[in-house]
Amino acid sequence: MQLGRRHPRCVALLIVVAALGGSLPAKAGDAADSRVLSGWSVYGGVGASNAGLFTAGDVDGVLANMEVRAPALDAPSWLFSPRPTLGVDIATESKQISDVYAGLTFTFLKYGDLAFEGQLGGALHDAKLKNDPSGRELGCHALFHLGLDVDWRVTENWSAQLYASHISNADLCDDNNGYESAGLRVGYHF
Repeated sequence: MQLGRRHPRCVALLIVVAALGGSLPAKAGDAADSRVLSGWSVYGGVGASNAGLFTAGDVDGVLANMEVRAPALDAPSWLFSPRPTLGVDIATESKQISDVYAGLTFTFLKYGDLAFEGQLGGALHDAKLKNDPSGRELGCHALFHLGLDVDWRVTENWSAQLYASHISNADLCDDNNGYESAGLRVGYHF
């Protein structure tokens, strides 16, 4: 739980945004999609630290991942049903990086019980900007967050998800190694 010790305000912000998000309007659609998009979703799982397409390092171990998604915003259909999202990756070892992220999750494609989704937003991390034990030089503490996932709706209330997450500064700071994780999580929808 390094993130909570290093950045207690980030954890408090995560709780406050999750509590306040219930007043967001839902996007209308067919009955099944409307039910999914108008409700809340909570995900939890594990991921491989420092693992991804753009990460130059070896896998460093396991991260715990938690994510909360609010009901979809009332937006034009070409915006792919954006859902406000708040998440956290918690390091299980001292050489790993913890982060908290917020943004929007977009459902790009639905095929039966499968949904292909992307995330866009920002993140804060707890790594040192120079000489971090993880070996990553992230350049600044506020970064961009991108994510992709494939969500399989197993039942009305439960889903399984493969996810990948990337944080970096898009070369806005001196160093830009980026940091990635990928893993599995389970979702509960209500």
